[in-house]
Amino acid sequence: MIKGIGTSGTALIPMMTRLEVIANNLANANTTGFKRDNLFTELLSDAQVKAAQAGGDLSGTLARQYSDFSEGSIQQTNNPLDMAIQGEGFFTVDTPRGVRYTRNGAFTVSREGMLTTKEGYSVLGTNGAVSFPDPQSLAHADIVVTANGEISVDKKPLATLRIANFDNALQLKKEGSSLFILSSGVERRMDPSSNPATVRQGHIEESNVDSIAEMMEMIEITREFESDQKTVQAQDSTLEKALDVGRVQ
Repeated sequence: MIKGIGTSGTALIPMMTRLEVIANNLANANTTGFKRDNLFTELLSDAQVKAAQAGGDLSGTLARQYSDFSEGSIQQTNNPLDMAIQGEGFFTVDTPRGVRYTRNGAFTVSREGMLTTKEGYSVLGTNGAVSFPDPQSLAHADIVVTANGEISVDKKPLATLRIANFDNALQLKKEGSSLFILSSGVERRMDPSSNPATVRQGHIEESNVDSIAEMMEMIEITREFESDQKTVQAQDSTLEKALDVGRVQ
C-alpha cells in the first residue's frame, strides 16, 4: 500500500515540472526570439532506483528540461535595426556576466553609438562590439545589413555580425527569456563565405511557442494530475482504515 502511494506520488513530480514549463512557454509566447522549453521524462523504474540510492531525493532524476531550437516565424518590421537569422546560428552579445547568444535581433543604438539589445547588451561583430561613429545622424542614414551579416552605413562598410553556431545546440543553457550561455563545448563561428544562415534585415523572429498546443497539453496534464492525486488520496484513506482495524483499543 505504501509502495503504491510512493509510486503514484512520484508520477506527480514530472507533471508539476511540465506544468511549470508550459506556463513559462505561454508567458513568453510573444517574446521575440524565445525558444520553447520541453521536458524529457526518464523511465520511472530507473528513477525509482536512483531515488532509493540517493536516499529518496527525486530531484533531477525524473525529468530533464531542454530548449526546442526550431525556428519561429519571421515577421517583417521594416526597422533597419531589426534582424532575424533564417537557418542555424545565433547573434553574439556581450553582457556583464560574459558572452551570451540569442536569436532576438530586435536591436537598437545607444547614445554612445553602440548596437545593443533592448536590455543594453552590446552586439558583437567579428572584430568586437559593433559601434556607429556618428549615432546622431543615423535617423537619416542608409543602414544596410547583408545576408552575410555585413553592416554598412551610407555604403561605407562598418562591421560584420559575429554569428555563432554549435555542433550540438543542447550545449546551450537558457538564461532569462532569450539569452543562452554555452555550458560546454566550443563556439563555432560561421564563415560568412559559406554561412548556411541568412540574416534578414527589417525582420524579427517570433517565439516558436504554439499557444493552442501548449494550452491543450496543459489541460491534458492537469486532468492526469488530478486523477493521480485522487489515487493517492484513495490509497491513503484505505491505509488509514487498515491501521484503524489493527490498532489496539
